[in-house]
Amino acid sequence: MSKKAKKTIIVYILKILYCYSSSAYPVTQTFIADYLNDIFIPCDRKTVGRNIKYLIDMKLPIKRSKGSKRGYYYDIEKDNFFIRRENI
Repeated sequence: MSKKAKKTIIVYILKILYCYSSSAYPVTQTFIADYLNDIFIPCDRKTVGRNIKYLIDMKLPIKRSKGSKRGYYYDIEKDNFFIRRENI
């Protein structure tokens, strides 16, 4: 895997969590790894977990769901990282 691909994995993980997850629909590390492999970015579940931990350590509002729906999601309500504009 190229150095560029390694550096882009964390960006893709953030994008997947931001765009495709919610508290009602969390995504698993395996889902994220499979998604990345489907778009030809080689990645395994452990790499996804390590990158999610980095994002959480950076104080991004990524939460781990509990209960019957396990996985991670980007908590939009606690978002201070992205700037949103409505009615643009």
